[in-house]
Amino acid sequence: MGLKRDGLCVAAAGLVLGASLVAAERVQVRPRLEGDSMAREMTLDGTGSWTVSDGTLSLVTAGTPGGRIRRPSALAIVVSPDVIDTTLDVDVRSTAALPAITPRRDALLVVGYQSPTRFYYVHLSAARDDVHNGIFLVNDADRQRIDSRSDVTPLVDQEWHHARLVRTVATGRIEVYVDDRPEPIMVATDTTLTWGRVGVGSFDDTAEFRRVVVEGTAR
Repeated sequence: MGLKRDGLCVAAAGLVLGASLVAAERVQVRPRLEGDSMAREMTLDGTGSWTVSDGTLSLVTAGTPGGRIRRPSALAIVVSPDVIDTTLDVDVRSTAALPAITPRRDALLVVGYQSPTRFYYVHLSAARDDVHNGIFLVNDADRQRIDSRSDVTPLVDQEWHHARLVRTVATGRIEVYVDDRPEPIMVATDTTLTWGRVGVGSFDDTAEFRRVVVEGTAR
């Protein structure tokens, strides 16, 4: 049986471990992203300006990186319980100028968010280099890349792209899928952060997000 309120569904499921019964709460969140729902559905982190309208979350003014560590400047974290294993599905598009003008345009997927200085993020970009288009860890220090460099740069236009992030805590694996590709475009393995919340954002550009769905197991 599940409880549902404001797009948040928490269901209790029984898992048998040895002779004991342990309740595992399944979480599903679908933000409405309409009217005044942003204050209830998102925790904003950083210096960017955000709006919601007709089911779309828009980062309309890019944030400016700053502070004691190098980390993304604008994040919107979905209001939910902390989760362990989780999947984030979202449509994303870069609204920054095209690569001829902004070659390193980006949008982010966030997982394992525990605080403004502890989280993982997936950097989707039009560029491929050491700090673009990869999976990164922020752990009370400058962001650190934890994946091998991807050959796919999904944000070379201003079209909508579907992205899926899959996190498996037991193995530390993070997989990122884009559009209809059957194989992940990025993979990382890291066990530093084993729980947290999920979100979206940009390092220092503008972007839009819609059809946000978070599913996972509550901590």
